[in-house]
Amino acid sequence: MTDRKDMRSGGCLCGAVRFSAVLPESVIQACHCGQCQRWTGGGPLWAVRVKDLKLQGEDAIQSYHASEHGERAFCRMCGTTLYWKLQGRAIAFMSVGLLDDQSGLSVEEEIFVDQRPDWLPHFKGAKQHDEAEMQAQLKAFLEKEA
Repeated sequence: MTDRKDMRSGGCLCGAVRFSAVLPESVIQACHCGQCQRWTGGGPLWAVRVKDLKLQGEDAIQSYHASEHGERAFCRMCGTTLYWKLQGRAIAFMSVGLLDDQSGLSVEEEIFVDQRPDWLPHFKGAKQHDEAEMQAQLKAFLEKEA
């Protein structure tokens, strides 16, 4: 059963897209891949895992296939970065900046760290995964699902 304290709400800058979701953990994941850097304007995509997601304003969401496996979405009204997901799959991660309440969260995982800009230091204590590790994880996941 879902604990109410794990329930969070959030939305885009203009409010056209709103959501509620359960955060199953208090972990922020920082993705340093080149696409995320361009998508966010220079930094990583700061994301939190979500489940039981309920979206409002889906007509304002624009998505596109950014790679062979990935789909990125943003608010077409204000441009806010919303989520990245595997194509054809449920949304599993949302941008942390969308949350109305970001309390109790911490950066505990960084991915694609071999693409992290030199000017951005790593987070002390955060798990570090490079592109090769992430590609291997994706391949194993997709093979298991096939």
